[in-house]
Amino acid sequence: MVGLPELEAENSKGNLTQHFQTVESMTQKLQPRLQCIQSATGEHLTEATQITDRWKGYCEDLYHDEKGKGIEQEYWKQEPPSLRSEVARAIRWTTSRKATGPDEVPAELFKARGETVLNRMHRICVVIWETGEWPEEWSSSTFIPLPKKGALKQCANYRTIALVLHASNILIRIILEKIRVKTETEIADIN
Repeated sequence: MVGLPELEAENSKGNLTQHFQTVESMTQKLQPRLQCIQSATGEHLTEATQITDRWKGYCEDLYHDEKGKGIEQEYWKQEPPSLRSEVARAIRWTTSRKATGPDEVPAELFKARGETVLNRMHRICVVIWETGEWPEEWSSSTFIPLPKKGALKQCANYRTIALVLHASNILIRIILEKIRVKTETEIADIN
């Protein structure tokens, strides 16, 4: 535990970030972790594996989508693969200081390694684009439940955030930008 003399020393050094982090950690209310959650049938689950399985099932149900399945596309034209400049822009747009995905590779690594990472990411993006096969490792994400208001024993009283691999996010940004440009072009042609 940091005491008042250490806190004053940090403040006198001008290290305000560390100073405020220390004050915040000292003044935060204790929020114990919930070790019990309700199953879909309403029974209380207390075993760690049961709780994990419940969250897994809840998230699968929450994000399961049948709407788009079985729809045949009549006309589909392959867009050209991403350009090196598109990959560079997507890497630049990647937000720093965000939590890592399951691979624990931070976004800063993509930005700091310069041309080496840019060239490799471009090659990877082109291969994925041409084959149409998303890497299995890129499909995994870590879901973090964040409590909302209400009874915290019910999964529905949490919102979830997904920690996705930053490499996957880079390609997703490229795809979204292509969709945005294509949509704007189509709308402009209609008007």
